[in-house]
Amino acid sequence: MKRIPPRAIVAVGLATALVAGPMEAPAIAAATVPITLTGASATSPSADVVIAGRAVTITAPGTYEVTGTLNDGYLNVDTSASGTVELILSGATITNSSNAPLQVADADQVVITLAAGTTSRLTDATRYVYPDPNTDEPNAALFSSADLRITGSGALNVRGNAYDGITSKDGLVIESGTITVNAVDDGIRGKDFLDITGGTLDVTAGGDGIKSDDTEADRGRLAISNGTVRVSAGDDAIKGENTVAISGGNVTVTNAFEAVESRQITISGGNVDVTARDDALNATEEGYGDFDVAPNAFVRITGGTTLVNSTIDGIDSNGSVTVTAGTVVVSGPSTGSPGEGAIDSNGPVYFNGGTVLGAGSTSMAVLSLPPTSGQGWVAPQLSSSQPAGALLHLVSGNQVIASYRAPKSFREVVFSSNRIQNGQTYDVYLGGSLSGTTVGGMATTGGSIAGASRLMTVTAGQYRGGLVGWPPGGPGWPPPNTPPPTTPPPTNPTTPPNPTNPPPGAGGCTASYAITSQWQGGFQGDVRVTAGSSAIRGWRVTWTFGNGQTISQSWNATVSASGSAVTATNVAFNGSLGAGASTTFGFIGTWNGSNTAPAVTCTAT
Repeated sequence: MKRIPPRAIVAVGLATALVAGPMEAPAIAAATVPITLTGASATSPSADVVIAGRAVTITAPGTYEVTGTLNDGYLNVDTSASGTVELILSGATITNSSNAPLQVADADQVVITLAAGTTSRLTDATRYVYPDPNTDEPNAALFSSADLRITGSGALNVRGNAYDGITSKDGLVIESGTITVNAVDDGIRGKDFLDITGGTLDVTAGGDGIKSDDTEADRGRLAISNGTVRVSAGDDAIKGENTVAISGGNVTVTNAFEAVESRQITISGGNVDVTARDDALNATEEGYGDFDVAPNAFVRITGGTTLVNSTIDGIDSNGSVTVTAGTVVVSGPSTGSPGEGAIDSNGPVYFNGGTVLGAGSTSMAVLSLPPTSGQGWVAPQLSSSQPAGALLHLVSGNQVIASYRAPKSFREVVFSSNRIQNGQTYDVYLGGSLSGTTVGGMATTGGSIAGASRLMTVTAGQYRGGLVGWPPGGPGWPPPNTPPPTTPPPTNPTTPPNPTNPPPGAGGCTASYAITSQWQGGFQGDVRVTAGSSAIRGWRVTWTFGNGQTISQSWNATVSASGSAVTATNVAFNGSLGAGASTTFGFIGTWNGSNTAPAVTCTAT
């Protein structure tokens, strides 16, 4: 297919190009060409419209108005000429029992205008018939090989019975219109990018809802700046391979496995309300494991209102989480295993502004330390789970700072605003009343502790882990119902228990092994890697267990075992060490009978 130059990758530039194109403006606007669908065929006065039975092909740039009904046929745009093809859909209905009803095989760029006061409908086959076995396109009811823009004030209903609803293999801009998509696989897909600048979209999809999935660095981006977007998806509802940016509009996800997923997620405005069966906002980076800190992944919220309801993690980032403005309310998991919480981040969490409330079985399942600077925060950890409907108040003196009526059960809460000062103490009450306006169950005015019960006092800026404790070996580990350690580890030991320290080696690296926690049948081990007198770019640590120990999980290293021999290598973020610098990795293991610390060897790579 013919590729569009990179100028089309910028959304504003694309919108302009799709209207004007690279051509000089004609002195007199060309007339609109009518295409009348007549059931079994079509009619048109233009030689640029080729009609062969139920197949209608547009062969030149221009403006074409499509009306009527075409049964078991298709409208195809196929032109190598430079310029824009505009299709005005004015109450057109096209169905196809063997392929896609509206196709763009080749064009410079295509604009679909939905005529005011009309509803057009596209319905494809349940099974596509291709001319040869090597062909797998088109694969959507509305399929385009060229950049595509949808505009106008009319309506479009699309039914994708075999694959996707709307797909552009290049860029896709949705500017306006009322668009309803119901698809077996993905709902709306712009491979290079998908920009939604207005309109009303209602998408139901068996796969992903709306997505951009090109893996190139400057593509695979999805942006919503205005309009109303509502998605229900079997997989991810809103997915950008590289970026998702929401700066305005009203975005609702009613059902999805993960609601918003990308390497980088930015919410700077609008109203976002998402529900997920797994993680709601999920920032992940290819090539990094579950416990690695992904250097380019992040969730950043700099404005707007974000409401999150998740079964697993509310906000999950393999990199960092930052909130600088706006309102964020997270209803996270009611129950969960280690590492699941309202906010789950492998990297740092920053509260630098705005108002944040997160509730769940765990409030902050963070692998790094909780934030020690920036805006104040408080994270009460209750002695038992509270049921849905429970009313919790955070109080300073006699002043209620925040109230939360929980939509589902929870045990921990984290709250950050400019009214919280780290180091100060706050009281937590249960009961009372609430008369103020709530956002996701949270209110910053209107709460009363009259008749409420005081549960606890908590110090802002302090957090001792979640329901089961995380990371493994931190406060709260091992999990509940795990037998206690046979020998409890000392608090803040100056020398790690059971260390094995090989002599230092110049220019290479050394490693020390420590058993930091042990209980019947299980233990946690930590290994510290230290560079010698010269910087290193990578490391490998090996040892052999002498008592049949095994490793069940690890973090901050790639660990493999062959029998009793264990090899651990650095991950991307902790391989490079300056002279004398060190890093650590850890693991959970099993033992039976004896748990002697093995000698370890470190090799710089």
